Amino acid sequence: MKAIITGRPGIGKSTVLKEVIKLLKANGWRVGGIICPEVRVGAKRIAFEIVDLLTGERGTLASTTPSNGPMVGRYYVNIGDLDRISTSAISRSLDEADLTAIDEIGPMEMKSGAFRNITMKALMSDKKLIAVVHIGLVRNIVSNFQNMRVFEVTEHNRNRLPGEIVKHFIEGSL
Repeated sequence: MKAIITGRPGIGKSTVLKEVIKLLKANGWRVGGIICPEVRVGAKRIAFEIVDLLTGERGTLASTTPSNGPMVGRYYVNIGDLDRISTSAISRSLDEADLTAIDEIGPMEMKSGAFRNITMKALMSDKKLIAVVHIGLVRNIVSNFQNMRVFEVTEHNRNRLPGEIVKHFIEGSL
């Protein structure tokens, strides 16, 4: 059983994911994988972190600070941290957790071959998975994998969507 969260940029996809994780943990689920929260200075976003949900290990996914990493928009992707944290976090989650969360499958993350490989492994596994997927990648992912339910975040449903997704997983696991 897999769930995809998608929607336009800035609509609240990652916020919905974080609420789903919180609700499932409150129901006794062990959730692993990665989240990629924004780093802001005042109102300005300057970077994205990458965080292992099981260990708390943190790194920099991408930053506006110039580096030798590939650029996506105005951000330089930190392939070293992305490879190291995503592969260990997702692998550990597939072995140890009830649900694997991936925030997100998007242009920055897809710059890493290691991330693509571990994500494919997670998508092909029989384990429960929830992923935020960039709207431009959803059709390709959904058409290639079975048991995938897509939840599109809108202004009208973003407050109730976490409950619907949790219900999807809890009722599906009975």
